[in-house]
Amino acid sequence: MLATGIQKTNLFMEYEPLLEAMGITLVDINRIDRGKSVTVTMVIVAKEAEVSVDHCAKVYRLVYPRMALQLGERDLQLDVSTPGLQRTLKDVYEFSLFTGKRVRAYDMSKEAWVSGIITQADQTSVQLSQVFIEDAKEMIETMSVAFSDIQKAKLDYRWEDDSHGN
Repeated sequence: MLATGIQKTNLFMEYEPLLEAMGITLVDINRIDRGKSVTVTMVIVAKEAEVSVDHCAKVYRLVYPRMALQLGERDLQLDVSTPGLQRTLKDVYEFSLFTGKRVRAYDMSKEAWVSGIITQADQTSVQLSQVFIEDAKEMIETMSVAFSDIQKAKLDYRWEDDSHGN
């Protein structure tokens, strides 16, 4: 099942506005405390372009000193990364970030994997285009999937999706 509420976590609320000012969107942030060390992982996307190593480095240089200061004597390991080609979507919020990208989801109402390009997402569902229902081997133009029906979802990169513009 998909989670909701990442946007309401303290870490997200603290760092999202900083990144927003840089033209970067925070996808996910997690903190793991182990004794005297703290590991924080951040996943980001750039608003106007594909996210690059430069984006990750800028975020790291902005965030690391602030976090290190807050932790005092504790050791900090900060990882800033891109979502990758096949990111597992954990929160409903993420669907709105990946409009125009292909997603593969298990739809419990159809008892099948569906793959389609995200055209829109609201609080309750995601709209997909160029949909392929895998078990039925069926193609349909558009489809709406309620978030409550999605058991698992991940980004689904397909080479064919890139060939249309070339």
